Amino acid sequence: MKKLPLIDSAWLTLEKPEAPMHVGCLQLFRPPADAPDDYLQQMFSWLGSVETPEPPFNQKLAYPLKGLKQAHWTADDDFDIGYHVRHSALPKPGRIRELFVLVSRLHGSLLDRSRPLWECHLIEGLADGRFALYTKIHHSVVDGVAGMRMMQSSLATDAGDAARLPPWGQKRAKRQKPAETAETAGPTSASAMTLNKLGGKAKGGGGLMKAAAETWNMVRDKQGAAPYQAPKSPLNVKISSARRFSAQSYSLQRIRALAKQHDATINDMVMAMCGGALRRYLAGIDALPDQPLIADVPVSVRPADAAEDGGNAISVILTNLATDLDDPVERLKTIRQSMKVGKERLQRMSAKEIGSFTTMIMMPFMAGQLIGTAGKARPMFNVVISNVPGPRESLYLHGAELDGMYPVSLLFNGQALNITVTSYQDSLDFGIIACRRSLPGIQRLLDYLEDALVELEGG
Repeated sequence: MKKLPLIDSAWLTLEKPEAPMHVGCLQLFRPPADAPDDYLQQMFSWLGSVETPEPPFNQKLAYPLKGLKQAHWTADDDFDIGYHVRHSALPKPGRIRELFVLVSRLHGSLLDRSRPLWECHLIEGLADGRFALYTKIHHSVVDGVAGMRMMQSSLATDAGDAARLPPWGQKRAKRQKPAETAETAGPTSASAMTLNKLGGKAKGGGGLMKAAAETWNMVRDKQGAAPYQAPKSPLNVKISSARRFSAQSYSLQRIRALAKQHDATINDMVMAMCGGALRRYLAGIDALPDQPLIADVPVSVRPADAAEDGGNAISVILTNLATDLDDPVERLKTIRQSMKVGKERLQRMSAKEIGSFTTMIMMPFMAGQLIGTAGKARPMFNVVISNVPGPRESLYLHGAELDGMYPVSLLFNGQALNITVTSYQDSLDFGIIACRRSLPGIQRLLDYLEDALVELEGG
């Protein structure tokens, strides 16, 4: 048995029926031109061919200490692949709309804690001949970056390569302990950037003094953003278990050209797109706050060469989305400066100091989830926006070309919207998940993201 680290077990503690704590991924595939009639049945058989999966896919929760809810991982000796791998078909007419409705419903249901905490759904019936894989896995098992890499592990760069096992059949080396002082921070789920250098070795108590100092700097720093400066908004209400998922791809070449034009990064552009879209959406329902919205931008601090055997390695950057500014160029400049301040703050700290800092600023947020004040009191931030770097080359699954890869993230009470982005080939794939009851018409954000790009092209 292996005891869950504090940050991993926190996701179990925070979970409620209305707030499942799993992350997901929707992958769209185009079958090969010569695919046989039973191609998808063969695909389903391949997905279910692993009867004894590898960690972390074979691990279920156990509580060996009687009277204490201290979770451990243990191997599931009664593992049933037929429960975890499922085959679904869309109703006619098989539009993308029907696919998103199914994913919304699947993502809103809790995973069974008596089994390993993951599911994979093969979905057919799209009118254009494509099929989809929707996979969800609990956040206590992996963070978003590790989960995305796991789901890519079965994909090949050669359409003729069909020898790989599904992700749950692949052995993974144990994760190495991150170095305290080194160029260890990998690509961030927040920004498609690399924190190339961390600070020196933490001194005493996991770097609590440095973490406390940086937390105080956040509060007094007028260029960045601090916890609980965010205004109340329709995004920050109690949520239900009902979900609405929508997704769309945008040209990476187009966004890269705009980033160069405005001396910004790709991630700055993503944040500016989201800021512009949210400003337009909230103004459209007459609920735009006078103060700027604040985004929680998760950052992966997992070493780039670390093995993906599970667990979480994330911190946060709080970012001013400048939704109070009408000028899109000025909004982008404010976002760029806010992101710069947050990135530099993390770079000043060691790996242990980042861990202490993350715990320190997130503890009140977690407490609010537990005691029920989330969605009632002033929010720590307004929205979570993540950017998970993905592959640049074309990828294939048994000859089927990957056509799009859309993240499906999680929501909290008081946090009714999450926007997660990943890159694939020459596109940025946006996945938007929201509480259907709290945010009507949220799919309009897809059009507003395009509008935000057009505004910046004219700036």
